[in-house]
Amino acid sequence: MYNTPVHHITSSATPVTVPWQNLSGGNAHECKVRTHEALFCEGDDAEFLYEVVEGVMCNYRILMDGRRQIISFAYPGDLIGLGQTDCYRYSCEAVCNAKVRSISKCALMRDAQGHADLGHRLFEIATNELASMQEHQLLLGRKSAIEKLASFLLVLARKASDEDDPQASFKLPMTRTDIADYLGLTIETVSRNMTKLKLSGVIDLPQTTTVRVRDMFKLEELAEGDECNF
Repeated sequence: MYNTPVHHITSSATPVTVPWQNLSGGNAHECKVRTHEALFCEGDDAEFLYEVVEGVMCNYRILMDGRRQIISFAYPGDLIGLGQTDCYRYSCEAVCNAKVRSISKCALMRDAQGHADLGHRLFEIATNELASMQEHQLLLGRKSAIEKLASFLLVLARKASDEDDPQASFKLPMTRTDIADYLGLTIETVSRNMTKLKLSGVIDLPQTTTVRVRDMFKLEELAEGDECNF
């Protein structure tokens, strides 16, 4: 069990396979984004979409009272900014050192009109993004703190391993603060419930940035709201 390799998290969706570099005008460029560096800010002109090549990005809003709500995390293969209009409705920054590929939105939409496969792929990405947002809305509105954390870790475990694998080990690029801002909890609540999951034998924490799932079945039960005998 303790020799299980630690995986980096990747998107569970089918990787984007569109040759962005062949878009009209060749407007696809890669750039590196340092930890906590902003990719764009709420209100900026939404001229580009971004494919995550390496690392993890987060999309967030700052509330009127200064609190931050993370809307979503984006992993390698994910596309950022597809649902935006003329201006970005949220801000985006790197959770850890990352690399993204910028794509001209105008060029992409122009190419999509003449290529059915590209249009279908963009529709698929948008559909997956909508489904993820709906799941996040349910998580924020109806689940308890331990259910929220279990659901979050379960998603990451499934991204990092085969679904049939009863155990999974993965790097956790997010800080406890990032997790709290995503789940709508305090950092103290996240830390307390992380410790609770460890003491109960559901997970192990070899390092602060590493999670090893020891009981996938129990983690799934907790994510679905079964807190009996926990």
